Amino acid sequence: MPDNRSDDNTAFDPFEKERQLRTQASAWKTSETQRAVHNDIPIIDLSSFFKTGSEEALEKVAAELCSACENVGFFTIVGHGVASEVIETQFSMLKRFHALPMSDKKSIQMDSPQWPIGGVGYLPFKNRKLPSRDTGNRNEAFLIKCDQHINMADNQWLEETRLPGFRAASQIYADAMLSLGKRLLPIFARALNMPADFFDSAFIDPTFRLRMTHYPSTDVVTEKDEFGIAPHVDTSFCTLLIQDQPGLSIYSEQRQTWIDVPMLDDAYIVNTGELLRQWTNDRFLSVKHFVHTNKSGVSRYSIPFFFNANSDYTMACISSCCSEDNPPKYPAISYSQSQAVAQGE
Repeated sequence: MPDNRSDDNTAFDPFEKERQLRTQASAWKTSETQRAVHNDIPIIDLSSFFKTGSEEALEKVAAELCSACENVGFFTIVGHGVASEVIETQFSMLKRFHALPMSDKKSIQMDSPQWPIGGVGYLPFKNRKLPSRDTGNRNEAFLIKCDQHINMADNQWLEETRLPGFRAASQIYADAMLSLGKRLLPIFARALNMPADFFDSAFIDPTFRLRMTHYPSTDVVTEKDEFGIAPHVDTSFCTLLIQDQPGLSIYSEQRQTWIDVPMLDDAYIVNTGELLRQWTNDRFLSVKHFVHTNKSGVSRYSIPFFFNANSDYTMACISSCCSEDNPPKYPAISYSQSQAVAQGE
């Protein structure tokens, strides 16, 4: 993105930004990955802060998060407070959804002409969206999104008789993730040397996308440029991912190599995205990553939750991230003006 020190939002072209991201991603060499070693992916325990709410606990986890976001861009959180039964129920519902006949799933296919809201519903196998790439992503997914203008009822849902309890479970899980995202905000704020309530007004009605993804296993030789999900960077403020088996690789800026992300039980993998990178004037990273083609012999499932500010909230450079010697690099924009527009989010 070109350097722009004004508040002229028209200076940001989301479609040009998307073209830049696609061009960059096509040049990444992903053929070799390395096993993660100690501290490649920091582990942050939130339990003390969530239990006590003390300033001491807040400052401790904020320092850990700051280091993770400045140096890695990915970290694992434990002690997150999301009930195990909520997670287990959502995985169960996800598996049941993807086991339905294709006719059921295609009845709520994403971007169908008869549905007024784009980017929601069933995304078929070998889709070329989210991220948009020239070759198909070897997964299928069901997606929900909400903001201050779109609620759960506006999304595409199967008739209740086709999968009883699916919509209710998805609502409960989304609510739990919204709560977790908001509980992380004071940690992000203090990590940036801002007051703990700094992000509150930006997340009154957060924008979110919940993706329930199935990676079927294959032993077929695939094209060399096919992936479970193609290399990309997230457009989000942050992403919270839970999965039932490993499959994610990230680019380590510290080691200058691709590393396979280990999976811990009852833990979320969190990464910062393009919008937070721009909001922090490049202080926090937005890390390239991809998902391998699944050759484990069993289906793999994952549930990423993409968490963003109110869709119309203008994100001007955070004051602790700029100065006379380090002026803002990006125009102030909202989520609805970001490259998410170009991706159909």
